[in-house]
Amino acid sequence: MPSVTPLLNGYSLTSDHGNPAFCSVVLVESGDERVLFDFGHVGRRRKLLTALADRGLVPDDISKVVVSHGHWDHLQNADLFDKAQVLIHPDELRNLANPPSTDFGTPRWAKAVLDDLDLHEVGEGDEVIPGIQVLELPGHTPGSIGLAVSTPEGTAVLAADAVPTLAVLRSRRASGRPYDRARADASVERVGSMAQVVYPGHDRPIRLAPDGSFDYTGPAVPLEFRVP
Repeated sequence: MPSVTPLLNGYSLTSDHGNPAFCSVVLVESGDERVLFDFGHVGRRRKLLTALADRGLVPDDISKVVVSHGHWDHLQNADLFDKAQVLIHPDELRNLANPPSTDFGTPRWAKAVLDDLDLHEVGEGDEVIPGIQVLELPGHTPGSIGLAVSTPEGTAVLAADAVPTLAVLRSRRASGRPYDRARADASVERVGSMAQVVYPGHDRPIRLAPDGSFDYTGPAVPLEFRVP
């Protein structure tokens, strides 16, 4: 069965100068196949390469990569994986081609990151590799997707910003300013109704408890801030 490993932890951060936007980057492995879900932004590029190297991997070892959605903090490092198939929802590609001016997460240069890559459009139920299927989780953006992974612990959902934090999962209500509030809330509900483990977009992994509640799988991994 597939195994799921967070390569980079997600964090919810803000400041009076903007958001550092550290998203989760998750590796799924099954046999000789390796799938990477999201990539982070260039400020974490060295950290991502180190996380791969710690597992004896380089970008060319990844056979498929999944773009959960087109926001800059999830997309920028996609160019590292120019030998891989890049999986993305067609609605997200259309949004990347002409993002509305109100979408600050999708600058007009974002699609250029993908232009020279091996793009493949995917949708609900498509099998990425055996044991891993695409979930359509729209609302945060038009074509947001996740992955449902069959694991020994049950269904693990890689949710990205459809479920960015534990607080969102517990509330069953999307955060921020989604494109479509009703669809975003429905996507949160869907993840909460099917997952035994959730890998959120900007938080650490979450597990379903026997009483039906959700909580973290382990302790927080703190960030270290350095002031020059």
